[in-house]
Amino acid sequence: MQAAEPKRVLVTGATGCVGRYLVDELLRQTAHELVLVVRDPSRLPDLGAARGRVSVVQADVADVADYKDRLGPVDSAFLVAAAWGGPETDPVNLTANLALTDHLAANGGRRVYYFATGSVLDHEHQLLKAAFDLGSPYVRSKYRLVEEIEKRAGAIEVVGLFPTIVVGGGADGMPRSHFANLMYQVKPYFRLVCSLSAEGKLHHVHARDIAAAARHLLDSETADAGRGNRIVLGNPAVTIDQLIAGLRSYFGYRFLPRLKLRDGLAEFFIRTFRIQLSAWDRYCMEHRDMSHRDPTSPATFGLPVHAPDIGAQLASIGIRP
Repeated sequence: MQAAEPKRVLVTGATGCVGRYLVDELLRQTAHELVLVVRDPSRLPDLGAARGRVSVVQADVADVADYKDRLGPVDSAFLVAAAWGGPETDPVNLTANLALTDHLAANGGRRVYYFATGSVLDHEHQLLKAAFDLGSPYVRSKYRLVEEIEKRAGAIEVVGLFPTIVVGGGADGMPRSHFANLMYQVKPYFRLVCSLSAEGKLHHVHARDIAAAARHLLDSETADAGRGNRIVLGNPAVTIDQLIAGLRSYFGYRFLPRLKLRDGLAEFFIRTFRIQLSAWDRYCMEHRDMSHRDPTSPATFGLPVHAPDIGAQLASIGIRP
């Protein structure tokens, strides 16, 4: 692909896991100028020689009215900032994203890429009603965001990016994703996990690969690069047993016995260890195929994949055999 004409690109959530990788990707691989809305600029990395291409707007991303006039002209935006729960959930995940989209549409912006979550889509990329009915406040806010922001498509190009299970951060100095933190918590029990067998299907993806795919979309001639206005970000789906096989191979646990984790046994563990499950947790237990058709990764565009499997992903976050 030819080098894209330099753009002025807004990025929210630039100090989080995916946001940091995205900023790094855009500064290394493009000539674009970046506008970063951050609450605490001290959490940004040293920008070095790229400092002249970055404008930092110090503000709470939810207070769009207070900072929108400081953004200046923006061609495209990546709306990455997210609140995972609490009173900020709707103001950040829903209200701010809609307000920023409206502002850009009214002031010459061409494209908005908003981040949602693969949890709100079914296999065919249609909105999953159960996500709204049973999901956490975070999941429900993302569901509503998809509904509302797609109504703006007549005023500005709108493309949704729906990450699946995100791995990243830690060993390379980037903030760790929630799943990476979970892997560190589970690390003492990997041998037990590797002795289990279970039904289910899912996608996982490294945050650096999300950034590479997002950068390609930004620099393509059409906003969605032919992938549609709902793009699920993930490597090809794997079964739970394939994932466990990858763990066994990575840690050298090839000859462990296997125990089938059937519903009754799962319920036994839940009761014994007093695990609290939400209605959404129960739904996910009962609907174990969380795969999506046509997932998108750098490989989709002929680009190298940073971490194509669970072993490479664990190594990337500093978990060694």
